[in-house]
Amino acid sequence: MKFGILNEGQVAKGSTHAVRIQEVIDEAVHADKLGFDYWGTSEQHLVPSAWTVSSPQAVYGAVAALTKRIKLRTMAVVALKELGHPILTAERLATLDAISQGRVEFGSARSNNSAYQTAFGIDPTKTRQEWLETVEATLRAMQENPFTFKGEIYNIDEPFTVSPRPYSLVPPPVWASATSVESHKMTGELGIGVMTLENWFGWDYAKDCVEAHIEGFKSAAPIGGLYPANPGRAFLAFPAHVAETHDRAVDEARETALGLVASVTDLYMNLAKSEKEKGGDSYAYLLETAEKLEPFTHDVEALIEHSPSAMIGTPDEVIERIQRLEKMGYNEIILKIDNHGHRTNLRSMEMFAKYVIPAVKHPSLIPENDYELRGVEAKSYLI
Repeated sequence: MKFGILNEGQVAKGSTHAVRIQEVIDEAVHADKLGFDYWGTSEQHLVPSAWTVSSPQAVYGAVAALTKRIKLRTMAVVALKELGHPILTAERLATLDAISQGRVEFGSARSNNSAYQTAFGIDPTKTRQEWLETVEATLRAMQENPFTFKGEIYNIDEPFTVSPRPYSLVPPPVWASATSVESHKMTGELGIGVMTLENWFGWDYAKDCVEAHIEGFKSAAPIGGLYPANPGRAFLAFPAHVAETHDRAVDEARETALGLVASVTDLYMNLAKSEKEKGGDSYAYLLETAEKLEPFTHDVEALIEHSPSAMIGTPDEVIERIQRLEKMGYNEIILKIDNHGHRTNLRSMEMFAKYVIPAVKHPSLIPENDYELRGVEAKSYLI
């Protein structure tokens, strides 16, 4: 089981983007020191405060320069021609690979925001095909020299040498974000690792998603043979927070949990309606989001009970949830620790690293407490 951190730069009420960007970088450096396997941010546009990293390549560059060990996974590059031509994306990934000395992992998505789809002229009915072709062309641009490409969207007849060349001699691990069962099966068939957002649809939905990826992966055929098949199945805890008592964890995560549910419900409803108006249906399943999530819009405890995405509680409570996901078939957990306050974020990360991850990865290394063996009550979860 691997553990990563997702930080999307949620700006606290009364603060500024500049302050939060500095905090995001500091939290990434802290994740490196604590031993997390990877760190990443998402690409977002035209959102005032909820997720604000609109230039992820700049943030990744800063993080790469200040860290030594942690992998840097893009979570995710919006792989569409309107937001990143494959040559540009290949150049950015290769540059980051050079700065980080081979720590890049390539995660992509096909867009989930109708506002920036409208602003950038993105047709929501074509994003799946655009995503697929953009990923292939990006990987070819990173590996083939000279590079040409002919497809339905891109027609690059003249041979080009894309520079810089990647630091790594092997392709980066390839990942994709997915929310539907259909997308999970497709990524498995393409040999692409999946990053699952189950949209608070519940434990059964999370199980359906991972099983679809496992089934698809049985016949995995990486696009053009450009990368090794990736059996990674990463579950996104959205949000994640741990504290020494259940009540404290819930109290500190309440704003983020309820805010994410409200924001994502609105985001997905607008996206599905926008695509439907243009004759598409690949986001149609999201039209049920508001109805499904209505019981949880004001009740964090009900949300925690219903959905594995709400990874909130004490270390022991969170460990049980992670072990349940592991039994389903997930082999990574992505922790979105964001908007709890900078110092609270750092404390939560430290508690995950100190008490949760060892119990999941290496429980046999945790010793019995000598004081308790002698009848003295020992405090739990000291930081």
